[in-house]
Amino acid sequence: MKTLILDVPPAALYVIIAACAIIVISGVAVAVYLSITKRRNKTSELPAAADETQPEQPVVTNEPSVISNQIPSENSEPATAVQQSEEQPSEQNAQAETVELPEEEDEDDDDDDDDEEEDETEVAPQRQVARMANGHVRYIIIKYNKSHTAKLIQSSDICKNYYSVLKNELLSYSGIKCRVSWKYETFYCGRQTYARLSMRGKKLCIFLALNPADYVDTKYIIDDKSEVLAYEKTPLLYRIKNDRRLKYAKELIATVMDGRRKSEDFNEVNYVPQLPYEEIEPLIERKLVKVLTEEDAQSGDVFKPRDFVQAEEVNELLHDDIAQALIEVSDEVSDRTKCEIINIDILSRYFENDEKVTLEEIKKRVPKFPKNATYVKVLARGLLDKRLTVVADAYSIDAAKMILLTGGNPVKKSS
Repeated sequence: MKTLILDVPPAALYVIIAACAIIVISGVAVAVYLSITKRRNKTSELPAAADETQPEQPVVTNEPSVISNQIPSENSEPATAVQQSEEQPSEQNAQAETVELPEEEDEDDDDDDDDEEEDETEVAPQRQVARMANGHVRYIIIKYNKSHTAKLIQSSDICKNYYSVLKNELLSYSGIKCRVSWKYETFYCGRQTYARLSMRGKKLCIFLALNPADYVDTKYIIDDKSEVLAYEKTPLLYRIKNDRRLKYAKELIATVMDGRRKSEDFNEVNYVPQLPYEEIEPLIERKLVKVLTEEDAQSGDVFKPRDFVQAEEVNELLHDDIAQALIEVSDEVSDRTKCEIINIDILSRYFENDEKVTLEEIKKRVPKFPKNATYVKVLARGLLDKRLTVVADAYSIDAAKMILLTGGNPVKKSS
């Protein structure tokens, strides 16, 4: 045997080895391919088997559509059960047409109804703050009284869409006209008032000339405003929170119209483009928002100067927005070439009562403070027991509070 192997030429031996390797590799590849194919066949068979064990579910046609920026047109009809699934028997179709999703699903957002401002006022995000002659600091809480139009302008696109749909629905009835007042938009014919649209909080609401007692324990979750004189003509309040409630509002409108026909020549108008968002200042200029006077708004003393204050207690003594409003801004411009920080307790140690603290004075008085500093930020730490006027490039809000609470004055350079 050894002699035979040795007699084989080297080239032939290499050919034999290569052929064997190819045969082995081909066999492995075939085995792997068959294994993968078998697994795929098993996987593809699983859904079919699962489908055979699951009962068919009835189609629910009254499920509300997902809220979007586009409200379905009034003429669009939801797909019927037969259109959605032709294979279901007619009995299931009949059952599907009568299925109602429980109204409780949209009651989760009723929690924020208590936050609606019944006095039609809204607190401004910033407060006016002024120093008094006696050293006290007096603040005025500014309140805005927003008109119905202003609230619509600043509402969400979804809310504007709801408004457009309901206004078109109301005006589509023959003889119905509308007028806009400060608080609502009234829809009437002659002396008869049928409905009002109004913004309450962030929601659009419709007030209808219907008896609220007739709608207790129904799918319409309403509020009874009968005891409020302003809503005597339209005591039923219904909040428009989703597409389902928009549909139900149309049903209530049809009821309050009491058989009144719709105008054949009525043309719908998209009111959304007429309500582009605006900030508060332009609305004030257009007299769509009233700013309450000082006598109408709440005011009082924020704080009296203290002999000393600790950094840990300032947040309990003074609000951030008031402190920010009391920081004065000077015409001097900051130089950020070399930035440094200094703590309030250091200023309290090296400066005396009623002195003015500047970067130049800090360099002179505070040991080891860098002489080449061009920019200084004041941070809160420890205790301040001096009334100081501090001129710095920046402050932490707590440091500014410490200066203010001891009767001092923080002055910030312009950036």
